[in-house]
Amino acid sequence: MGKTLILKALLLICSLVIAGCNSGEWKGKGSKDKSKKQSKAKPVLVELAEVSIGPIEKILERSAPLEAEAQVQVNARTSNPAVDLLVEEGDKVKKGQILLRLENDRQKNDFDSAKSLLDKEKIDFERQENLYKDNLISEQEYRNAKFSLSQRQLSFEEAQRQFEYTEVRAPIDGTITLRDVKVGDQVSTGATIFEIIDFESTVAVIHVPEQYLPELKPNMEARLISSTLGSDNIIPAYVKRISPIVEARAGTVKVTVGVKELGALRPGMWVDVELVLNTKLEAVLIPKKSIVYDNDQTYAFKLHLNSTNGVKSVKRQLVLPLNADKVHIEPTNGFEVGEKIVIAGQSGLKEDSLIRELGDPIPGETNAVPATVSTNKSNLISTNTTASVKVAK
Repeated sequence: MGKTLILKALLLICSLVIAGCNSGEWKGKGSKDKSKKQSKAKPVLVELAEVSIGPIEKILERSAPLEAEAQVQVNARTSNPAVDLLVEEGDKVKKGQILLRLENDRQKNDFDSAKSLLDKEKIDFERQENLYKDNLISEQEYRNAKFSLSQRQLSFEEAQRQFEYTEVRAPIDGTITLRDVKVGDQVSTGATIFEIIDFESTVAVIHVPEQYLPELKPNMEARLISSTLGSDNIIPAYVKRISPIVEARAGTVKVTVGVKELGALRPGMWVDVELVLNTKLEAVLIPKKSIVYDNDQTYAFKLHLNSTNGVKSVKRQLVLPLNADKVHIEPTNGFEVGEKIVIAGQSGLKEDSLIRELGDPIPGETNAVPATVSTNKSNLISTNTTASVKVAK
């Protein structure tokens, strides 16, 4: 009985000793693996830029087709064959300039006849008027003579009008954009034979949300950009008119943007319209290419330098844009002038990721050749894929 108890006690002690050894071995192995994993973490090669101070514009962007406010169709006002074509498509014309002559034999004869009858009627009326003054004819005879003269005058004016219709003239200054007639064609009354556009009247009509109405002013600066001509080709423009009412259904205001120098732009082309609502001369700016997206929010990575060992890492900072242009963003807060932020290589970064710049030594390599930083983001993507973010363009 006593031997049995002693044997059980020895077995229990051995079990506890073995369990303790195994536990210590597991803990030691886990700690070693963790240290080994940390030692294998390599800094990500990045490019940094400083938070700066400078001017930035508050820009409202819209798209619209260009259209000419002065654009007319020239229609024939009489039916006759075309005998003399004086302009071609692309020609610039002045208001009143003759574009086309039609055959006018009949109209010319009618005009000459009406003029002769009018001249004769004027002579007769003068004679009747003198007789009336001398009381040699009645008042009724005088009125009849006056009425007859007015009728001849109307007939003459109609004949003159029909004769003038055989010469088709430009109703406005502009450029011939359509010629739909040839010499010898039988032109019908009402047929469209020319189109004229005054390119100097070209505008872009945009609709701006009503909340921007207090910032809109006539003649304020604007810019036009056409993808056809290239984004570098910026055409100066200005706010020509602002509608006095707000469209109730859409909640927008109609704004007409005039073009200062048309250049290669033409009516019908689509353009991006930029309204410069405000210009801030001294704003805290971060480069737009520093922005990354995560869950529909924008962030930038700021440099964090360990004052003890000099190790470089990053801190992720939420970016709330106040203003933005094509190159910079003015954040509401969170950044100070002179701070460094990552502008290339940030795709694989997360909070506290280790980083290094061009020229920094590579850990574990004594005679490392300095790496080359490429501004091509695809060459700077880290192998660390624990964070899913999108680099802003």
